[in-house]
Amino acid sequence: MPERDGGDSRPARGFDPYWLRLRSAFDDEARADRPTRLFAGSLPANPRLLDLAAGTGANLRYLAPRLGCAGQRWVLADHDPVLLDAVAGEMARWEQRPPALSHEYEWECRRTDLVRDLGSLDPAGFDGIVSTALFDLVSAEWLHDFVKWLVRAPRPVLITLSVDGRLDWTPSDPADAEMRGWIEAHQATDKGFGSGLGSHAPDLLAETLEANGFDVFTEESDWHIGSDDAAMHRALIEGYRAAALEIAPASAAIIDGWARCRLEASERGELTALVGHIDIFARPR
Repeated sequence: MPERDGGDSRPARGFDPYWLRLRSAFDDEARADRPTRLFAGSLPANPRLLDLAAGTGANLRYLAPRLGCAGQRWVLADHDPVLLDAVAGEMARWEQRPPALSHEYEWECRRTDLVRDLGSLDPAGFDGIVSTALFDLVSAEWLHDFVKWLVRAPRPVLITLSVDGRLDWTPSDPADAEMRGWIEAHQATDKGFGSGLGSHAPDLLAETLEANGFDVFTEESDWHIGSDDAAMHRALIEGYRAAALEIAPASAAIIDGWARCRLEASERGELTALVGHIDIFARPR
């Protein structure tokens, strides 16, 4: 099933490089402009940047051309060696696409277990901190620990593509509400950080940052999945089906029927979906 998604549920800390590549185009289209611009404006020349749960480097590839800073130096931190091993290939493919970057940049991978070893990364060593599609996975305890860590040396942060609970399909289906409930229940299960925050993550993160001396700016960054996006529909539907079956196996007939109808609508080119996300920029006061 697809993993690390802003809209579906994931098994504990296992991420799929194919899924990350598939979702990247939807992420790039969804990202809100203002938080990115505010983050860029908060950085010095030659910034050193930390990407938490960096995966295969999609955040770098999106942000680097948009920051307007020369000499960017990136540290890509993730616990998964498979994803970190894939970074070089993903970066090589990206660099071959026009337009080329107008500024020099450097990057390095750092294998880091963010549950046990966040403290090994010193925020004072960076000018800005970013993360995407992470905070709906984490627990409230880990989120508070993250903010405590950040307060040690407050830095601008850009936290993108956290789910906020909105999920709308066209056409609608009688089982949509039940499916949404099962998906949300699965998002609350442990993904390796404790009980997941799911759609509660954006509000809690914004409130906690504000309470700890940050000015916070939020904006919607929704996926809009069109009638021609069959591969994305299939990945989401299959992921949602698997998540719902884990939560409500006794309702397999309803879940399988919902998935079948959704896939058939996608194959006919009749299905669209909106998956709600929030982008957050925060800067020390």
